[in-house]
This record gives sequence, structure tokens and C-alpha cells, in this order.
Amino acid sequence: MIRNIPRNIYHYKLDFEVKGIHETAIRILGEIGIYIGSEKCLDLLKSLGCVIDFKKFNAKIPENLINNSLKKVSSEYNLYNRDGNSHVIYGGNNILLTSGAAAIRIRESEGKYRSATLEDLEKLTRLHDSYEIIDIIHTAVDATDIDQEIMRVQMAAAVFKNTSKSAWFVASTPEAVECIYDMALAIRGLKDNLDLKPFFRIGAASEAVLGFQKDEIELLMRCAELGIPTGCEHYPIMGLTAPLSVSGALAITAANYLAAHVVKTAIDPDNQDIFPVMAGSFNMKNGEIITSAPEIWQYYAAGIKLGQFYGIPTSILASSDSKDVDLQAIYQKAMAYIISAGAGVNNIFAATNDLDSMNLASYEQVVIDLEIISSIASFLRGMPVLDPDSDFEIIKRSLYNKMFFLDDPYTLSNFKNFIWDSDIFIRDNFQNWKKGGMKKIIDLANVKVQKILSNYEPVKLSNETINEIDKILFEYGKTNRQLRI
Repeated sequence: MIRNIPRNIYHYKLDFEVKGIHETAIRILGEIGIYIGSEKCLDLLKSLGCVIDFKKFNAKIPENLINNSLKKVSSEYNLYNRDGNSHVIYGGNNILLTSGAAAIRIRESEGKYRSATLEDLEKLTRLHDSYEIIDIIHTAVDATDIDQEIMRVQMAAAVFKNTSKSAWFVASTPEAVECIYDMALAIRGLKDNLDLKPFFRIGAASEAVLGFQKDEIELLMRCAELGIPTGCEHYPIMGLTAPLSVSGALAITAANYLAAHVVKTAIDPDNQDIFPVMAGSFNMKNGEIITSAPEIWQYYAAGIKLGQFYGIPTSILASSDSKDVDLQAIYQKAMAYIISAGAGVNNIFAATNDLDSMNLASYEQVVIDLEIISSIASFLRGMPVLDPDSDFEIIKRSLYNKMFFLDDPYTLSNFKNFIWDSDIFIRDNFQNWKKGGMKKIIDLANVKVQKILSNYEPVKLSNETINEIDKILFEYGKTNRQLRI
């Protein structure tokens, strides 16, 4: 976490109004309506006063209902760890960091590429857990070597076992939500303890353009029924699944978000909120999706302002289109960090390891990303300024010192507060760098990765709890196999 950023110094002054974007979203929901592929959810919306077309699975949501649901938002809340003994503040002037997510490939240290495995998920979870600055652990990779029918719950189990931090998951069905909840209950022991101090979140993905399929909206409803923090995770692609304009793409996102917000707050008024500010654009040259570009960063800045208009903590997605750990990756990641931080974001999702439009993970990229973030955090925390008399006295006594300011008592006592240090950025002169083997940043990052994975162990769950999680996972898998038959 980067705490208490002085926004008056490092905040962009965005000279435009977001109210018009909100009004467009209201018109979409009220005049066009939104696809909801669940009769259960349509029944709920009808009971709230929405106009429902059950044949077309369309719901028109009135403005007053949306406005009433927005009265229930919170601008900040506590995010607890696995044991519930500590928490961080999500919102305000804090920036939380969430690990990378969903990669299907791994770039190995020697430059080869292979499919991601469950072992990679376990190791990447431990690697992220070792860094205090990381607040939330997502499923860093989608493991390809396990039964895809139970993949989401098995990956959730792996994360629960390998980190004590808060977690963020993707689920596939309401039944998967229940399984993950049961595993969390096995960890906490008491339902009240889990409900009062939630330590994981499950997002619900909207349709490519507008609306929700049956399983997605019903898993959101099940999360709300169980008190699991949830909400819409919409990813518009400007020029393909959303208008080219930032304002139009944000209106689509807002419409999806607000519809999901109405549904979940009708079930659980206190369910924690996150406004999703993540988007791609469409490469008109080759038909590929772009995840990092100036128009996307503009979307981030505007989307963060829209989230602030709603009074909801915001979350952006920091990815790179690069296929390797290279200059492009570092440039695109750093731009996403700096721009979103300056706009006032509250969470950087996929802050680490994601490359190739979130399809590729790299152990070394985790370390490099966190080193970049560390340097930005040092900048954002503000510059120490002494009173004029102190500055004058330090200058006066040091002008007559052969070492100038180097061995001044103030320098020796305070240099760590002023000068940022790095574990992997190369800062030797050329001759010393040459004598040290001319190692590149990726080489030094790999050394740090191996050291962490060889020596660091997360706080372990008890054997009894692990056995209970495995039992829940086994029963879920057995039930799913029966359903497939």
C-alpha cells in the first residue's frame, strides 16, 4: 500500500465534468434497458420497480432506483487479512496493490515460454506474499494442468493456503461461490467472524458490451446473499465493444456497474464497492486487443474521476502488451502506475507480473514491477523540507568540511529518509558493473526471485484447516462430475 498520498501536490486537475457520462448511463438503463440472463434476477428487479421484458431478458431500470442504491456506497472501508487480525484501508488517499491475474503462459528465466501450472500459482502467490507493499492476492495465473470444471475453486484453495493477505477471485457459477465461501469459513471458523471481517472478493464479469449472463449475475447475487464483497467487472474495448470516445466507453461501463449495484444492494446494502476502471482499445491494423496505450490511460484518468463522483473507491488494471520483460513492458507499466496514481486511484489491479495483454506472467516481472512502484511511492510520499534555520546551519558547517555534506551528522542520520535505494536497478559505475559480470536488471530480478522462493514461507494454516479445505474441494469436484454425467 502507498498510504496517505498528498493529493494537493500529486493530483491531476482534470478539467471536464463526468456528470454527463453518468446521465448517458442513466439513459441507457432507462430507455434501452440491459440484458439480464436470469429469471431470478429479473424477478428481483421487477419487485424493485423495473420494467421487465421476460421474453427478451431485458430490464429497464428507473433513475430513482439507481440514485437510491448510490446512497448506500462507502468511500472507504477495511480490508482484512486471512486471520482477521489486521487490515488496511481501501479508499481515501491510499493506493492498494493487487497482484497480477489470469495469465495462461509463463516466461521462464532463460526466455522460453510454457503453459502456466498450479505450481506456478502457488509459487507466485508465495512470492507476492513476501512483499509487504502488496495488499491483495489474485490468482496470478490460470492453471492449465488441472480439471477446468473445478479450476476456479482449486485455484482459490491454492491462494488460501499460500498467503495470509486478502484475496480476489474469479468464480464460474453460484456453486463455485458457495465452495469458496465454505473454504473461507473453514479458515475463520465462525460465520459472524467471516461476515464482519471479509478477507476475499469475487467479481462478476459483465457481457462484452452490455448485460449479464445467467451464471454471472446469479453468482453476484449469491455473493451478496453470503456477504461476500462483489461487483461488476466490466472491460470495454474502445472501437470494438465500446465507442471510440472515452466518455462513451465509460458510459457503457457505468451502465453495467450501476445495474449490478442495484441488484447487489437490494440484497446486501452494506456490500463493499469498487468502481472498475479498466479498458482496452482495438488495433485497427491487425484486429488485436490493446491493453496499454495513451487512450487507455486517458480512460483511467476519466474513470477514476467518475468513481470519485460516485464516492466509490476505484481500481485500474495495469498491463502491458509486450511479450517479454523489456523496455516496452517497463514503459507501459510505469505510465499506468504514474497516471492512475496522479488521478487518485485507490487500487492498482494486476500491478505485477502481467504481460502480453494479461496472458503472460513472469516471476522476474513481479520484482521489476514492485521496484518501479517502490520508486513511484517514494516520490508520491512527498519531499522532506527542513525549516530555513536548519538548512542554513547544515550548509554553514559543511562548507568548511573536506567531505562537504557526506559525513555531516544530519546526512549520516537521515540519508535513508531522503534517498531511495534499489535492490535490482543497476547503479554501479561501468567498471564495477563489468567486474560484477555485466548483469542486467532481469538477471538481478531472477536472483531475488530464487532467494525469496528458497527462503520465504507464508504463515501456514493448521493441518486440520488444510484437510477441511481439501475435503470441501473434493466434494465440490465430485458433485460437478455428477452434474456433467
